[in-house]
Amino acid sequence: MKKLHIGGVTPFSTIDYPDNLSAVFFFQGCVFRCPYCHNSEFQEIKEPSYLLKEFVDFIGDRKGFLDAIVFSGGEPLLFLDELKLLCEISKENGFKTGLHTTGYSPERLSVLVEKRLINWAGIDLKADMDNYPFACGVEKNFFNETVKSIEILKQSGIDFEVRTTVFKEIAKVDLLKRVLETYNKLNIETPIFQVYSEQGKPDKEIEIFLEKFKSENNLNFVIRK
Repeated sequence: MKKLHIGGVTPFSTIDYPDNLSAVFFFQGCVFRCPYCHNSEFQEIKEPSYLLKEFVDFIGDRKGFLDAIVFSGGEPLLFLDELKLLCEISKENGFKTGLHTTGYSPERLSVLVEKRLINWAGIDLKADMDNYPFACGVEKNFFNETVKSIEILKQSGIDFEVRTTVFKEIAKVDLLKRVLETYNKLNIETPIFQVYSEQGKPDKEIEIFLEKFKSENNLNFVIRK
């Protein structure tokens, strides 16, 4: 019986695929170790234990109720073959498919895009280029890979969003202005700044900082709590 690197499931979500009711499947393993990660339990790769049959039965029971199946993590692109299979099964059963990714591998993302296996993607722009390794918690700078992934999505015609989680260490005017410059260079019309949350509670100080930063500088971005 085929087993998958799925570490957890959220059976019902209103926030993981815009304007759609979805279920979210979290893959184990991530290339990053972001200091603010709210899914740290999925960072390590463990022995696969989630049965493919469980997935098939799960989505079969939810036809007509859910609109979409979303794959998150961790980093789903680490397990491209598994991800492709689950996207194919989801689509065959009439669901839209969504992907949350760090954008670390434009090559793997291209495979999904070319095969039209995803309908929507959410991609993280962690920081400006200079601060990318720090924001990702790794030595290698994945800024260029992320930019390539964003360009792939732009050219694909697939709906997507780009978002940046604002945590204490990058909640600084000069750093966030550089992040916004990157959004501008990429022609992303609606930058999204997500407020860092701990145990599900948005950090109030960061929220206040972002609201002040936005109003005092007459900037255009969305604050997501």
